Amino acid sequence: MKPILLLVLACTAFATTETEYIQMIHKIDATPFGRTLFDTIYLQLETGDPLDRLLNTLSDLEDRYQQEQREDDAENREFQDACNVDISAYDKDIANTDSERISLEARLEGDLYPRRAIISGLITAKKAEVKGYQKEIDELDADRAAQHAEYEEIAADHNTAIAVLTEARNIIKANVEATSSLVQKKATQKTKEIPQEHISLFQKHIKESQRKLSHSKHMLRYVPVMKLLSQIASKAKFDDSTIQKVVDLFDRLINEVSDSLSLQRFAEDKRVEAYNKTRKLLVIALTVAGSELANAESDFASVSDIIRQVEASLDNTNQRLDLLHERRTDRWNQCEEAAKDYADARSARDSDRQVVSDTIGLVNKALRTLREQLALRQAAGDKI
Repeated sequence: MKPILLLVLACTAFATTETEYIQMIHKIDATPFGRTLFDTIYLQLETGDPLDRLLNTLSDLEDRYQQEQREDDAENREFQDACNVDISAYDKDIANTDSERISLEARLEGDLYPRRAIISGLITAKKAEVKGYQKEIDELDADRAAQHAEYEEIAADHNTAIAVLTEARNIIKANVEATSSLVQKKATQKTKEIPQEHISLFQKHIKESQRKLSHSKHMLRYVPVMKLLSQIASKAKFDDSTIQKVVDLFDRLINEVSDSLSLQRFAEDKRVEAYNKTRKLLVIALTVAGSELANAESDFASVSDIIRQVEASLDNTNQRLDLLHERRTDRWNQCEEAAKDYADARSARDSDRQVVSDTIGLVNKALRTLREQLALRQAAGDKI
């Protein structure tokens, strides 16, 4: 009973193994390389070539595949190592270039642009300051010119008044002295009255003085005095003492006008002094503001020139960064494509080598089955 069971088991195992061999033969024959290989083996078997020669040929083919794979592996490692070196170099260049870009942008945004804006604001302020100082100086000059013109008019009126009063006073005194019979009198002698014709002459000069003063804008206050004096002269009786009083009155008026002119001149001197002092300070302020404006404009031009240079460097840096990214991408794609080609070639070579290895196994372990299946394929019209 036991031997029979062992025989059954052995037959079952043999049938299973043979089925597996047939499935392997079909699998190999389904590949282009395997089919070509089976064609070659079938011809060798049909021509009666020694089996060892066939096995040696297959072994050599398997060894050649392995050697080619080792060479391909080494070449791929060398190429991928070069890829890693190149990509690392690109990454380093990109990092350095990007750091340079960040530095340039930080310099522009954090320093140069704000500084230019500040200087621009300073220039605007200094221009307004210069304009304001110049306007003050112009207004001050205009006021001074107006004050001086007014003073000249006042001084001219005073001089006119002095000349008119002095002329009247001298004429009155000279005429009276020339026409009146003023003689040295005794202490008891009575003063003589002035003749009517002399009084008329006196009145004439007073009216003439009144007329001239009426044309003097700043001396009009003396016109009523002259008018009143003329009215008095037409009614009062004049003697030499009265005439002297009139002359003395003219002297006081002349002195009063002269004093007024002196006050006007003093006031004008003070105005000129204040004007010169104020104008000097304004000119100094204008000069300082103008100098600050010129410095600010120079700083603005300098900063703008630096900005143009930095912007140009930033443009170059961005272009270089784009180029580095592009070259890195190209190198990466090249390396990835080479890695894929290597993987595909390795997979194909491994598949072919495995076909050779499986075929060697078939020749060694299932030659009869292989021969039978190949014969069936040929009999079936090249199909198993």
